[in-house]
Amino acid sequence: MDIRESEPPTWNPAQLLEFDITSNEIRDGLVSFRADTLAFRFTPRPQTAPVTCTVELREYLGGGSEGSVLLNGTASATVKRNQSSDTWLSFSGFGWQDATRTRPVTRCYYRVSLDCDSTVRVAICGEERLF
Repeated sequence: MDIRESEPPTWNPAQLLEFDITSNEIRDGLVSFRADTLAFRFTPRPQTAPVTCTVELREYLGGGSEGSVLLNGTASATVKRNQSSDTWLSFSGFGWQDATRTRPVTRCYYRVSLDCDSTVRVAICGEERLF
């Protein structure tokens, strides 16, 4: 899996899951995505202290079960003090669900966490589905 700290070319603002996360909080969920890129955008609030935003992706085993952390499925990005622009983490190259390469991976579990005393807005390019 590849990880970039930039806005992906496949970013579609119409397909967002958004939430606020604050002060050492952890947020988990299941997300589905159409393209081979899953993007996380971190938007800081005014007068934000330095924030380390960490994303961990785990495999979806079906039936609401999660598996192991995906290969290269953990990354962190830093929002600097009083930063006014977004910070990105984009994951791509998820691979295939089958050996014949006919079904691409289109779902995974995510865990977003912050190491700070601030609040940021998190947007995920994907569609949350509860099973």
